[in-house]
Amino acid sequence: MKKQNIMQLTILKTMAVFVGFTFILASPVLAAEKPGAREPGARIGAMQIMTATATFDPVRPEAARVIAAAFQSIGWDVKANPIDYNQNVQKVISEHDYDMWLVMLSGASLRIDPNVFIYKKHYSGEFKKSGWNWEGLSSPEIDQLAVSQQKEMDVQRRKEIVHKAQDLIKKNQSMSVLAYVQMTNAYRSDRIKNVVPMMGEGIGSFWTDVGMEVVQGDGYVRTGITSPLKNLNPVAAKDHLEFLELRMIYDRLFRISPSGKAEPWAAESYKVVDPTTIDITIRQGMKFHDGADVTAEDIKFTLEYHNQWKAPFFVESLRNLESVETTGNYSVRIKLKEPYAPFIPNLLGAIFIIPKHIWQDIPDKVDDVSDPLNYPNEKPVGSGPFRFDYWDRGREMKVSAFKQHFNPPKVDGIIRVVYGSHDAMAAAIEKGECDRTRYILKPSLLVDMQKVKNVVAKGYPNHGFYTLSYNTRRPPLDDPAFRRAVDHLIPRELMIEAILSGFGEPGGSVIAPANEFWHNPAIKPSPEDVAKAKEILEEAGYFWKRGRLHYPKK
Repeated sequence: MKKQNIMQLTILKTMAVFVGFTFILASPVLAAEKPGAREPGARIGAMQIMTATATFDPVRPEAARVIAAAFQSIGWDVKANPIDYNQNVQKVISEHDYDMWLVMLSGASLRIDPNVFIYKKHYSGEFKKSGWNWEGLSSPEIDQLAVSQQKEMDVQRRKEIVHKAQDLIKKNQSMSVLAYVQMTNAYRSDRIKNVVPMMGEGIGSFWTDVGMEVVQGDGYVRTGITSPLKNLNPVAAKDHLEFLELRMIYDRLFRISPSGKAEPWAAESYKVVDPTTIDITIRQGMKFHDGADVTAEDIKFTLEYHNQWKAPFFVESLRNLESVETTGNYSVRIKLKEPYAPFIPNLLGAIFIIPKHIWQDIPDKVDDVSDPLNYPNEKPVGSGPFRFDYWDRGREMKVSAFKQHFNPPKVDGIIRVVYGSHDAMAAAIEKGECDRTRYILKPSLLVDMQKVKNVVAKGYPNHGFYTLSYNTRRPPLDDPAFRRAVDHLIPRELMIEAILSGFGEPGGSVIAPANEFWHNPAIKPSPEDVAKAKEILEEAGYFWKRGRLHYPKK
């Protein structure tokens, strides 16, 4: 079966080149049918699948080429366009300037609660600069369910709403969930021990950071990744890879535990007074890395400051904040405007506690900075289990254990090393120059690493997934029938076998099976079925002329 799939993959790649070449040769003949905006009977124009380069993630450009070839097979000119990942983010999330985007929505700990994939990803109001509904989906029915699940405090009733939302999201098909992929990680068992895998993060979890121990070496764990760090500003952070590093330096009131539940961290205790009121007592004796005490004033300031400056990741959550009152040196009362079920996991379990004595002067007393979201924060000071040492942009960052922390790390520190490719990172692990991967490793390399002595290489459970986003504001992708049709063209099984080396399963719902409590098992992946795709298109009025797909005549 594997050989057959690899052969099919080769055929699809060849088809992508051949069909693209055919379009070029045929264009003079079809000069009267130039691609353009939606016009009755016009030929559907050429489009691109934007994605990251192989340096960032080898799976993405390979998968994009295979899907493009599958789309070309029905007479639609589609090509893969791998570019720098940061350009992906800029063009898609900030500018909405794209056709389709193949991306991995990582199963971060903050995304276990369904609000991220239901509300942030599909609520129409999230179609904005830096919003998560970059597909531009607008469905009143989905909007209603997305808001309702936020307000429903009864967990079973909320689960029912989330299940209904998953069904509607699948029917609207603003994106195709391609594959639920495992977190493919590797580490040197002769250099570190006691790694703590977590769903969606593998051994790159926070709990590994604070719980692992060095078996041999200088006490510092060298952690490999292929993406340079962009930002150390905790208020401006919005990227998953930024959160992975900032959470070592900055504390949170709650942390998402390996079990997936939000548990008190900097908060010593809490009490839900009523659906819109929560009292929190923080730990006494906590210190920032510069020696200042962490008090209730810092908690109040953190929430109000993020709200005032519209911190991009927390805008939606903080919109519901009514007030924060200090009720003692180490206690606060938080009032909400209305019930908000994900408040603890998605806000208090995510927002970084910042020192008031530093950030209260930003931007007023900082030269050339008018907005704290643009503050470089080159020497971050937090209260987390690791203190910042240095950051050599594009190369490495070093943090050392903050021994005064209430949960001090068991290692002396962590050095984040950037490698130019997955192959280079795998080679460094094999040589003993790198101790573990922070993020994913190319699946085929993981298979090779399983043969290396003293290397543990495996896939870990993940509620994240690869997805193909459609810009629903551009024809023909603005037509749900068209999106449902092309979803049947995607060779999911082939991709999993030949590109993911078996470390995944076909994707259907936006809530993955690994997130068992919230997942709707009735949502199934669309089978690869070209005949079905053509049937849907024909019923919607699309037709073919000289092998090219055309818009309906009416």
